[in-house]
Amino acid sequence: MTQNIQIFTKSSCSFCARAKALLSHMGLDYKEINVEASDHNENLSVSLSGVATVPQIFIGSYHINGVEDLERLQASGRLLPIVEAARGSSLAVADIPAVTAQVDAEDWALSQVIPATDGSRSTDPETWALLRFYKDFFGFWPNTFAYLYHWPDAYKLFVYCHNFSAVGYGKKVLGPLNMFTVGYSTSNVHGCNYCQVHSAATGGEQSLQAVRQFKAALAGERSAENPYGDLELAIANLAAEATRNAVTEETLNQIQQLSADAQQAQAYITGVEMMVAAFGFLNVFNDLTGLELEGKWAQQASEQTGIDAGRHQSTQDENPANLDYDLPQGGPSIEDMLAKYSGTIEDLAAYGTGNLGLFPNWIKRWPQPLQKHHAYLYGELMGEKSHTLLSAELRHLMARVSAIAKDHTYLAAVEGFMAYRSTQDSRRAIARIRDCFEVATGRMAGSELFSGREQAALQFAWISAQMPLTTPRKYVQAAVEQFSEKELIHLIVACSVASMVQRFVAIARPEIEAEVAQFLKQNNLETDTLKLRYPLPVDIAQLVA
Repeated sequence: MTQNIQIFTKSSCSFCARAKALLSHMGLDYKEINVEASDHNENLSVSLSGVATVPQIFIGSYHINGVEDLERLQASGRLLPIVEAARGSSLAVADIPAVTAQVDAEDWALSQVIPATDGSRSTDPETWALLRFYKDFFGFWPNTFAYLYHWPDAYKLFVYCHNFSAVGYGKKVLGPLNMFTVGYSTSNVHGCNYCQVHSAATGGEQSLQAVRQFKAALAGERSAENPYGDLELAIANLAAEATRNAVTEETLNQIQQLSADAQQAQAYITGVEMMVAAFGFLNVFNDLTGLELEGKWAQQASEQTGIDAGRHQSTQDENPANLDYDLPQGGPSIEDMLAKYSGTIEDLAAYGTGNLGLFPNWIKRWPQPLQKHHAYLYGELMGEKSHTLLSAELRHLMARVSAIAKDHTYLAAVEGFMAYRSTQDSRRAIARIRDCFEVATGRMAGSELFSGREQAALQFAWISAQMPLTTPRKYVQAAVEQFSEKELIHLIVACSVASMVQRFVAIARPEIEAEVAQFLKQNNLETDTLKLRYPLPVDIAQLVA
């Protein structure tokens, strides 16, 4: 059965072998393009797909992102209809000039476009406690904040309402060793070298040794001196599974069986939820920005744990000296700021309904003592506020795109609902919810429902959902051209908040709210994220031609 199927592969790639075996089993001929054969082939794969991994499969020009989606399409009976609809369409790979593919595939660090700020000299008294904390904890003001500080409210909200609130909780219940390896594990699966290095170097020799011992235990090298046993490995594995949105009952049961009691098991699981949520934000923020690692930490992690800097290579040998001065005293304490933020919410349900259109079930599943901090952070960064530069509807649609890409059925649904509730044009809102993913992937180019800026933002959200996350020029250039430097940070933060919630939800598994389910049903909106990623429209050939 001759078909116009092309698949980008590597020689020793088990995922590629699975994809080829499936196509062969179905009697579908394909042309294999090995990305190891030439730089041009590798550039073509990234340029055409936007993704740094293989296999990347094209049926005509209809893109299927990886073997797992290919297998799911086959199992659901959707693959052959796509093949049939694409009959006669083509992807003219041979016609793409090498220079074009190279430019399109360039991993364009947005830190080359967005200048760093120096919030380490902030005159805002509400930030002074942060400077004092990081001088004691890190010895410097981390490079992440040099970009996040373009949006001062987001900087303060993330550090106070999540890092101090949720990460503090995670550290308390997990202990330092598990905290280090949960951070490393989730960042390793995501592919964020910046956060892998930070997880290894944050605690000095203690965290460096912890990562070394964890990697040894993973390799089966157990010893009496190695503190990582089955429970610790299960905790780290839960973090890895949450990152892939592939949490298994087996891992949850293992933690429950190995813990002293049910209460301790739940504490461990909740601690992982809080930590992976933090790194969900940080992995995406740091990888979208493409910022440099701090020099000394990068060197220590490389030499002592084998963690490479990757796309976050440092140009410095030492860590920044940006806090080596007499820091300002006074201003609100960390406790004062946490009380301020939680004090803004009297009734959580009323706050959710008033700001988001509902009180989401995922916030109800957040640890009760921290719910107000998380709700306020989410409401301020994703709602319609005086300090935001993008519409709330667009940010919720971006989060919906990211959720669909990562197979988060619950969040795809609730983000669509919140997008609807944040705008006055109900009929147009429904169409935008329905079409946003197709616009993000380019299958529905030139949609009159979205402005050029909005289309660029949705494509940016789709890129933010890929793992490992790179920023190919072809897929971020429109955003760079149409948004200011500060607006780009707002786009990055929206994607990062979406990732934060996704990793929590992967473990917490909230049910779709009744009002959301009713809304979807009444408006005939699809809930199956596989169908949303790979639609079968009446005339699909128009999409793949």
